[in-house]
Amino acid sequence: MDNTIVWIIIAGFYAPLHFIPPALLVLFKADEEMRKTCLKRSLLDSSLSMLLAFGIVYYIGLENMSLAMGVLLVAILLPYIRVIKVVTRKSTID
Repeated sequence: MDNTIVWIIIAGFYAPLHFIPPALLVLFKADEEMRKTCLKRSLLDSSLSMLLAFGIVYYIGLENMSLAMGVLLVAILLPYIRVIKVVTRKSTID
């Protein structure tokens, strides 16, 4: 299979997994007055970490698939940092 097609498939599955879970956590866990700003920040974090991850993968080389998948896996966890901060701040206030 062509390497370009493989990366298109990876990007197609990676983007929803990168954006949807943090956004859903913000929608379900954030306070009503903070929800809109937290959602915008979460989507911005997801966008920046996804662009950074694909930039790093492109820089290190598209041929080393295991290293590239490791970078993408670590980058999926980055948007959760702000979400966890919002959820823990809410739980300490309650």
